[in-house]
Amino acid sequence: MNNIIKIELEKNEYSRLLNYLIKNTIFFEKLTLTNNKINLNIFYNDLDTLKLYFPNIKIIKYYGIKKITEFIKKHYILLISFLITYLILIILSNVIFNVEIITNNNELKRVINLYLEESDIKKYKFMKTKKELDKIKSKILEENKTSLEWIEIERIGTKYKVELTERVINDSEESSTPRDLVASKDALIKYLVVEKGDKVKEVNELVKKGEVIITGKIMHNETVKDLVPASGKVYGEVWYTTTTSVPFTHTHYQKTGKIINHIYMEVFGKKITLLGKYKSNMTLNESKVILDKPYLFFTLVKEKKELYEYVTHTVTEQEAYEEALKRSEESIKNKLDEDEYIIDKKVLKKNVYSSKIELEVFYKVYESIVDYKEIPKEETKEGE
Repeated sequence: MNNIIKIELEKNEYSRLLNYLIKNTIFFEKLTLTNNKINLNIFYNDLDTLKLYFPNIKIIKYYGIKKITEFIKKHYILLISFLITYLILIILSNVIFNVEIITNNNELKRVINLYLEESDIKKYKFMKTKKELDKIKSKILEENKTSLEWIEIERIGTKYKVELTERVINDSEESSTPRDLVASKDALIKYLVVEKGDKVKEVNELVKKGEVIITGKIMHNETVKDLVPASGKVYGEVWYTTTTSVPFTHTHYQKTGKIINHIYMEVFGKKITLLGKYKSNMTLNESKVILDKPYLFFTLVKEKKELYEYVTHTVTEQEAYEEALKRSEESIKNKLDEDEYIIDKKVLKKNVYSSKIELEVFYKVYESIVDYKEIPKEETKEGE
């Protein structure tokens, strides 16, 4: 019945129709007379031939494959809409709309988030298979052995929930290990306080990197009586030499005061501009999310584009000298903690070239010189 259809004609065509069907050996079945109408089934391929002689034929019903194809032709827009909607739902159900990392350690959270983003576990990326997740978890654990004990990445709808167990480092074992407090660099000792152990060096004494300042060997009559983890506070005068150059002419950017408000949709990592499209490499951009809902497949973003222009600036030799000295000093200060500072500085060399000035500066710096060195196991106390 794949090619059969049900047709309808007026009752007064009955005799002529029957004669024509029989004379031309055209297949038909289920011929009935109802309400002044003739109903019968024929092959669909014979329809065009019959219409030449009976133009008032009406198709009442399709059967089999033809029924399906005619339904598709009639309702194709609706079917395509349903198909597109279904595909969108399938796609959206496999897109990540949120990643929640559960931990109170903000630094660990930041590190893990970077790993996840590198593996494309972030908003508007597709969900991963179990095999891919296991590989990602193994990599994170392998590369964060000292800070991470366990990690689980669980999919909940269109969201990933990441649970962490932070590794707790047992400091008691390390703190109980016999050790010497040694100099972390060459220095002149300026301040020394012993918390545990015996003092070997004195204030205003020069030390080389690695030399013992406070020992963990407790001596009595030239015999090691005990081994302890030496500790204390030691600050020294440390020496640095820096070389810094500053060009006489340099280019910097200057704001023009012109601002472009760019509004766009972000769909699966792609930007679709709605308003204020402006292409330029000379803008300072500041973005703000206007609309971001987990049930929407897009994010609405407003981007403030502030235009700037490049300006060439020329400085005098004295200005370049002062700038070089400033940069040199900042390079030292950036290495220091709050309780460390520059004691003194001296310009050793000043070279002036056609395009730049170059300074070599010597610094005396007050800073901590504490480092530790474990006492070898063979150096045990007497009697062991």
